[in-house]
Amino acid sequence: MYADVAIVGAGPAGLMAAKTAAQLGLKVAVLEKRLDVSRITRACCEQFIMDENYGSETLRIEQGRVVFTKNAFAVNYNGPQFDITDKYYLSPGGHTIHFAHDDGRPIVIKFDKGQLLQGLWQECEQAGVDFMPGTVVYDADDSTGGVELGLSSKGVHTHLKAQKLIVADGANSPISEVLGLNKHRQLLNTALCIMYYMEGIEGFEHNALKTYFGRSYQGLAPIMIGPSIENDTIAYVILTGSKNYPPPRIFENVTGKGALASAFKHARLVKKVGCTLNAFSPMRVPWRGNTLVIGDAAAYVEVETQGALMCGYHAGHAVAKAFDGDEGFQEYTRWWQDSFEFFGQDVMRVAQGFVLVPTYDDDELDYLFALIEDEVLEGTYNQYKSPEVMWGAILRHRETIQSERPKLYEKINNSQVSLSDMG
Repeated sequence: MYADVAIVGAGPAGLMAAKTAAQLGLKVAVLEKRLDVSRITRACCEQFIMDENYGSETLRIEQGRVVFTKNAFAVNYNGPQFDITDKYYLSPGGHTIHFAHDDGRPIVIKFDKGQLLQGLWQECEQAGVDFMPGTVVYDADDSTGGVELGLSSKGVHTHLKAQKLIVADGANSPISEVLGLNKHRQLLNTALCIMYYMEGIEGFEHNALKTYFGRSYQGLAPIMIGPSIENDTIAYVILTGSKNYPPPRIFENVTGKGALASAFKHARLVKKVGCTLNAFSPMRVPWRGNTLVIGDAAAYVEVETQGALMCGYHAGHAVAKAFDGDEGFQEYTRWWQDSFEFFGQDVMRVAQGFVLVPTYDDDELDYLFALIEDEVLEGTYNQYKSPEVMWGAILRHRETIQSERPKLYEKINNSQVSLSDMG
């Protein structure tokens, strides 16, 4: 079998790359281990982030389209959606930090990722993309003559040759590992995550995202609760654990004896999905030879759905330019480095849980959150900007902190978020 471009992975990045490359006249083959991409079987929040300039892009949602205003393309989507207008951080004692826009516009918009992928798959088919669902890519060799992939489907082993390869197989990318492209990346953490979908959680709000910080909640990391696209009575609960403290055990403790246990007293488990995530430092140069790595496969943790779609769009153009003799992969690399905030110096603030847990104990969290609970902070979802907005608000009270809690003041001053950092 032969293709101009082989794409491993039929997520939003892979499908968008396939559609774009095929529309530009290339013979494209997509290799995907799943049989049905519309079934979401991995933990995924399914939301568009509406921050201005998030990932160097500002989205606009129109009837039937998601418009990428700065990258100058649009993606068709006709599925269900609804707005999330409020975000809350809660301390162990219930003190709340509130993020929202003054005009009530959404922080994020929930959508059905399965329908989005199904629509892209159909558009790829219309563009002439060859699909190979139920296919595992177990080997890859990139040489001067192109790329050769070892495939397995229903116990039958075959090979596919292509001039170019786009790797879009997700955050734990096996093909990047096979090709040695992770060799110079730092493995920062391995996290086990399960999303529990539940009905009847007390205090659940359909148009809000809530994150609970503190040891008394019994989580290893902050606990996130938000609305599901399935219906307005079902919430998702995201629990992140480790090999020594796995999510099922955390779930028992959170719902049975933690500070949130009473909220789950009448709750019913609907379903659960999970994932294991290897958090690597990002690939600064996401290509070598004939291979381009895109989306979560090259990212620090993830690029979110909208970032994956942007990666796919630019990768499709990059590979077409490479066939024309232009430096398409180099051009993609410049766009990649300029677009995502995980190349900035503040990335470790996120990796360390907003520099709250485990740095501060429950009493300190209650005190800090109470300082600003009467304010409404800027309506941002951005996981890199949110800590800056929060700490900027807290440290407007620095004189009070220094006077009332001098030891806490000193801890803040010595932490990653120092008083000098925040002005």
